[in-house]
Amino acid sequence: MSKKDREFGPKPIESTFNQGLGEALRLTRFAWREYPNRILVEMTRVLTENQSSRPDVIVSDRDTKPVVIETSFVHGDADADAQKRLGKTYSRNSEKIMSSIAIQLDENYRELTRVGDVTNALVDGRSLLYALHQQIDSTQGTEFRRMPRSGFFKGNVFDLSALIVAEATPREKVEEVAKFVAHKIRAASAFFQDQIDTVRVDEYAELTQQRTHLSALNTTMVLWLNAVVVHQQLSRMFPPQLVDATVLVDDPLIPKRIYDKWNEILKENWYSVFQPAVNLLAEHLGSDGFSTSRALHLVVQAAQHIEASRVGTQMNIGAELFPQLADDRKESAAFYTQPSTAELLSQLTIRAEDLEPAEWARTDFFQHHSIADLACGTGTLLRAGYRNVCQLHERFRVKNHSSSSLHRDAMEQGLVGADISPIAAHLTTSSLALMNLKETYSDTRIGWLQVGGANGKTGSLEYLKETQASDFFDQLGGMSAGKQTSKQDETLVVRDQSIDWILMNPPYSRTRKGQSAFDVSGVDEATRKACQKRWKELTQNEPLNIKAGMAASFLVIAKKKIKPGGRIGFVLPLTAAFAPTWQQTRTMLLQEFHDICAIAITGGKALGKKALSADTGMEEMLLVGTRNTNSHKGSKKIWFVTLRDPLSSIGVARELANAILRSKKSVNKPGQWYPVRLGSDDVGHVFLDELSENGAIWSPLSVSNPHLVNVSANLLNGTLRWKDQAFNLGIPMSTIEHVFQVGPTHDLIGHVQGGDPRGAFEMHEVHSDDSPINPDMSVWHVNSQVQRQLLVNPTHKAVHIPHYNRKDLQKSMRKTMSTLLYSRNMRWTAQALIAAKTKVPVLGGRSWTTLQHKDKRVLSAMLIWANSTLGMIAHWTQGQRTHVGRSTTQISALRSIPCPKLDALNSQILKYAEDQGKLLLRKKLLPACQAHCDPVRIDIDRIVRTMFDLPEEVHDIMDEVRYLWCCEPSIHGQNRLALKLLAEH
Repeated sequence: MSKKDREFGPKPIESTFNQGLGEALRLTRFAWREYPNRILVEMTRVLTENQSSRPDVIVSDRDTKPVVIETSFVHGDADADAQKRLGKTYSRNSEKIMSSIAIQLDENYRELTRVGDVTNALVDGRSLLYALHQQIDSTQGTEFRRMPRSGFFKGNVFDLSALIVAEATPREKVEEVAKFVAHKIRAASAFFQDQIDTVRVDEYAELTQQRTHLSALNTTMVLWLNAVVVHQQLSRMFPPQLVDATVLVDDPLIPKRIYDKWNEILKENWYSVFQPAVNLLAEHLGSDGFSTSRALHLVVQAAQHIEASRVGTQMNIGAELFPQLADDRKESAAFYTQPSTAELLSQLTIRAEDLEPAEWARTDFFQHHSIADLACGTGTLLRAGYRNVCQLHERFRVKNHSSSSLHRDAMEQGLVGADISPIAAHLTTSSLALMNLKETYSDTRIGWLQVGGANGKTGSLEYLKETQASDFFDQLGGMSAGKQTSKQDETLVVRDQSIDWILMNPPYSRTRKGQSAFDVSGVDEATRKACQKRWKELTQNEPLNIKAGMAASFLVIAKKKIKPGGRIGFVLPLTAAFAPTWQQTRTMLLQEFHDICAIAITGGKALGKKALSADTGMEEMLLVGTRNTNSHKGSKKIWFVTLRDPLSSIGVARELANAILRSKKSVNKPGQWYPVRLGSDDVGHVFLDELSENGAIWSPLSVSNPHLVNVSANLLNGTLRWKDQAFNLGIPMSTIEHVFQVGPTHDLIGHVQGGDPRGAFEMHEVHSDDSPINPDMSVWHVNSQVQRQLLVNPTHKAVHIPHYNRKDLQKSMRKTMSTLLYSRNMRWTAQALIAAKTKVPVLGGRSWTTLQHKDKRVLSAMLIWANSTLGMIAHWTQGQRTHVGRSTTQISALRSIPCPKLDALNSQILKYAEDQGKLLLRKKLLPACQAHCDPVRIDIDRIVRTMFDLPEEVHDIMDEVRYLWCCEPSIHGQNRLALKLLAEH
């Protein structure tokens, strides 16, 4: 409300809007319709600090902190008022307001003079402009945050409702609560460390499917915490005789009373929440009573802190804690999805236009539609998908909504999940149950799938050939009282073409360099080999390369299980967009799916805790695609979305998804791009490309500057295009393998002294006193401190080992020697050279590959081209970007790197290149990421301009292109010196 309104009373039209908004918000959520006083409009005596103050709207849900909404037609007034509400106390529950929302009213709302008209307009989807304000208190002080930083989010009242629920508590507060709870869990575990008999250590770890005693204890405490949280929630919903919570506050706590009460609750329902907790509590009843009581006391304290903090549904115990406690997530490459990532992926995958409004509104919706995650972890993606469907159901069933049957059907039929961790599968089920504890349910479709066993089972990978897999879910926590579980032989059925939406963050594990893809808890070496053999059998004749790792296999499973017209949403390693091992999978996607969208965030590992998955340390991407129907036969069009900033929270991720979908609709012609905006903030762009061939590398992905995307895309066709200018190189564009003879991989050349005895030679490092006469010299590895000139010296000498008896291989390797070498593993932040020259022919090595051509002048031309800005960009388009600041290429990928058909240059130009190359040999270059301020690199670009007879104006264009390329996060890698030089440019 504006200052003028506060002085003279509210304008009737603004007050009318506020009343209509309050009523519309009540209609967006079932809980707010049932308890309408949770939304108060223009009431006094609601803020402790100022009883006469009158917030426009205040929303106070039972489990979340209050949120104030301020509205105004006057630009800036709502923002000012919303920020002033932060830090104030809601008098009805003494909770501090940490989030507020400013709504900038469009002048069109002045036409609505009745409350009912406003409500109907909002419920019918009329757009709103709004911004989120938050106060973050920490030991460093108080910070105020506005999102978006400028302008306003654009959405409808249902989007506003979702933002209120998701952002009532700032993400930092949720993380603070999770940290406190994790501390309590570890403290509770400590009470048992000295109590378990050493004979039972292995047995106890086996009960929880963990590798170590400590991890088993941590897992037990998480399961108890989960049960206590649910117990507290149920005590507020049901009569005390059914759910008596006093057993949780006894002093001292009596474990046997808690055990008995949980068993009573089990008889009614909520099996998936309480059974494992009961089984594991039974294991402790016979041990030291004090330790058990004390541990439970700490667990109860953690649960009370969760409730007192009012973090609401944002606190998913499994998602927040289990990833920190599981001891095999890195070995199995199971990195758990961040909640904000799950929300973004869910919103991009499950969309309102997928179904007719009447279908969304069906009370038996989940009897006909389903969401699946066959690598569900702790259920973050399933929760996000379910929450999204619930919101759409409420939206299209505004006037007569009941969530009861929706939840029951979701638990029993509509939500399908599987994981190889029994604890993760249990936490998935219980976290889904927590979303509506009022409604009971029977058996679920969440399962624990075995890895190992007599037949070398592979978990969800069995679905490559099968429609069902054995479900061992009820064995979690052991067999209580020595009894066999009743559901031991049940199966989890997932029929082909049966799922509407698949959301998944599959394991990235693969078998290489002594690492096994099945290195998980409880699986020995012999069993791992059996699993590996089984995996190979399952993937025979499938469109994938097993060397790509498990993630590629899960994409094939999704292709089989999704309905025609259904949609998949995956979190994948960024290498899926670039690596040759993923070529078959990329081809499959283009043939079997359409409306494909790939999303990446620049910065990768530098994002730290805000990466797409927790603790992965890798660059990742999101992939969304719609399964073909008879009317869709695949498409080579892909929308590439590159975002500049990490996802900050669930609410903002939802707004970002809406922004991406809006921008995507604005791009319909290959080569076009459109910015992605949150409010007025430019946070990224959408670029539409049409791939020239199946399996081609997705080079536009993760390029932060769209102009540079166009430069690199057109360069592959032999054209330097900058904005509205285009310059042809004058000779055909080809690839390295079609211009040069490419040398072999290092495995054929040899091995370093002391390494695995592979290849033709044993390689010994070259020392200063070594004789230069040795004919078998090699540039084996990169030394970025020494290799700064185009002319480099050998790093190793090849030694013949007589007993290897590899003379024929040695002879063939000598035939690959050359004076031109090309780098396979480019570290842009440190290395200066992509191509290098030697005085005499040498062998390649682990980091360098030889290139041969009968005309030595062509070798000189390649030396110049490869180290020019255009040559580096050509390499960059094809190299992997799994780690920022690096560009690795396997030999097969190196062969496909674009380069001009240099042997088509006339003799005069080739002679010019040879002469210029000689002049450059001894000049020192800066690391590639500093190319924009490297005089030698600028000189190389001048020579390239002359070689291709490009006009003088290209000089200034190259200066700009060079600078923009160095600004790419995948190039500067957050290197401090590089960033400093860019800022000074």
